[in-house]
Amino acid sequence: MPPLYARDLSLAVVLVVSLLIWRVMETTVDIRSRLRLRAGAQREDRGSLLVVAILVTLGAFLGAVVAFKVPGAVITTSVVGRETLFWLGILLIYAGMAFRLYAIHTLGAYFTTTVAVAPEQVVVETGPYRLIRHPAYTGLLTTLFGFGLTCTNWLTLLIVMSCALIAIGYRIHVEERALRERLGQPYQAYMRRTKRLIPFVL
Repeated sequence: MPPLYARDLSLAVVLVVSLLIWRVMETTVDIRSRLRLRAGAQREDRGSLLVVAILVTLGAFLGAVVAFKVPGAVITTSVVGRETLFWLGILLIYAGMAFRLYAIHTLGAYFTTTVAVAPEQVVVETGPYRLIRHPAYTGLLTTLFGFGLTCTNWLTLLIVMSCALIAIGYRIHVEERALRERLGQPYQAYMRRTKRLIPFVL
């Protein structure tokens, strides 16, 4: 059974507009980040930005294709249930974007889309950073999970999230290595009392 948006133009428009808004937001964040990258900041990205871009794009593309090619993996055959999942997915897309922007705003001038540590950088422990170290990635994963739900297909959800988690996992490894080296003991202590992505869990 193909996704609902394949049969309902209004749902397709809602999804496409939501994804376009997400893409514009991410592009704007990236441009602003590059413009305000502080002089003297040590770049240690190790290709992680490219890995995230490729795997997230690949996961979303393959996931969308699978939703059409493997209709037997549909999460539920009930029309009402599928509509509920679609709208829950749309809600999560926007919730993820909002949480990501909140995290970026909280980090302020220290936020960069490439892994870079400014000479005067300190450990930020306000807002969402009180409980998790990478809330911006939590927001991204929430948005991607929402997209997966809009397809109402188990295999799509698995592909989208697997690609995203592999990419984000590598990114976090690179980022935390750089922060441990540059910020030293304060960041190591912060790591011991926080989780990476989900408060008290992961």
